[in-house]
Amino acid sequence: MLGTIISREFLNNLFNLRFMIGLILCVILTISCVVILTHDYEQEMEDYYLRVTMQDDFLSQYAHTNRISGMIATQKPPERFRPLIIGIPRDANLGSFDDNPLPVLFPPLDLLFIVTVIMSLMAIMFSYDAVSGERESGTLKLMMSNSLSRAKILLGKCIGGTTSLLIPFIFSLLVGGIYVTIHPAIHWDTSNWASFGLLILASVIFISIFYLLGLMVSTFSRFSSTSILTSLFLWVLLILVVPNISPYISAQLYRIPSVNKIERELDRLTSIERDNLGRSLSGEVNKRFEKQYGEFFTKFQTMTQDEVRQRVAVDAEFRTMYEAYRKDFGNAWNEANRIQNEKARKIRSELDLKTDKQNKIAKNLACLSPYANFVYIATDLSGTGLRSLDYFNRVSGEYRALYYDYQGKKVREAVKNDPTFDSNSFLDVSDRPRFNFREEPLKNRIEAVLLYWGVLLFFNVLFFALAFVGFLRYDVR
Repeated sequence: MLGTIISREFLNNLFNLRFMIGLILCVILTISCVVILTHDYEQEMEDYYLRVTMQDDFLSQYAHTNRISGMIATQKPPERFRPLIIGIPRDANLGSFDDNPLPVLFPPLDLLFIVTVIMSLMAIMFSYDAVSGERESGTLKLMMSNSLSRAKILLGKCIGGTTSLLIPFIFSLLVGGIYVTIHPAIHWDTSNWASFGLLILASVIFISIFYLLGLMVSTFSRFSSTSILTSLFLWVLLILVVPNISPYISAQLYRIPSVNKIERELDRLTSIERDNLGRSLSGEVNKRFEKQYGEFFTKFQTMTQDEVRQRVAVDAEFRTMYEAYRKDFGNAWNEANRIQNEKARKIRSELDLKTDKQNKIAKNLACLSPYANFVYIATDLSGTGLRSLDYFNRVSGEYRALYYDYQGKKVREAVKNDPTFDSNSFLDVSDRPRFNFREEPLKNRIEAVLLYWGVLLFFNVLFFALAFVGFLRYDVR
């Protein structure tokens, strides 16, 4: 008997106009999304390779030590899932002649939009009249007269309706998957396809939440017109209101200092105060050398760099003084930088801790909506979200530390070979360690989103339980 109810609900939806509209809409939107985002992905890959090449060319010709630090930028390639999910958008520099402002005003579609907006609305359109509509037509009263249990009727409607709803979505994803497979610019490995499969599963769970939401509202409504209005109100609340209002509530619950105020303080510490301290410490070095070497040192201060090189090459005493002065002078400025950078680091650490706490509160509040949980799952699994950004920052930080160790050794070797080597001298870094970004292992990403999976399943259980309670008390007359 349960199979009969499931097949009846499935066929009713299958031959309904809204099914055909949903199928056409899903296919068109998915194909358009994949084609447009794949084109963007190809352009971003070209831009990525161009940036890497330009950096290599610059360092091979102009690798002076006062320029290298600003040029050692860790380049991140476009995410493999960019043809499906945009994730965190890249900065839009509208000042460039080739930038188009329209994508900023009208962002392109992606899979997240299709699932969270289009499919969730379709789910409500499929289920809002599943009970109230049949009561109005008299079908529900006829079903109850055949001694069918309410539990079987509700379960059959849930299974049959959800299955019919998912056909357009799964079909459109298969079309999108075929396009990704045959496109020469996209190279997915086993990990990417596994992530894609998990993403489909999460989408199915998310869509079923809103089908059950419409079904639940229908069991508490006497008329379909009331049911659709109530369902849409709850949709707006869960999709638009809760996720967007959570940062503002978090900012009121846990306040942090003004970022502009902190930046001004950091700029003062690392520029004005650092320069004052550096000049003070280096002035003490100058006084000490003036006292020790007298006019010999005073004359050195008026010499050009070329004159210093010539004198170092022929005068051992001058070379000894020069090397000692350069070491002490550099140590003085290094000490000034260390003291002021330590003060700045403490301020940044305190701000980061407070910001992380505020963001955590906002994230937890947003999880009251299934929308936020699904977005966290999708972006973390696909490597296009906040977790991927944090992972890249951590990996790039490790690379920078490795590179600066390498650069320090190269500079020390250069100074040893040429005592006149300074920040304007060319440094050969052709044998430097290269940055090669690799995505976080899939296992780690799955472990990170297990809690969000649990919340999505909880919403399914909650809405089904409420629908069951409402249907037990439903008056079929």
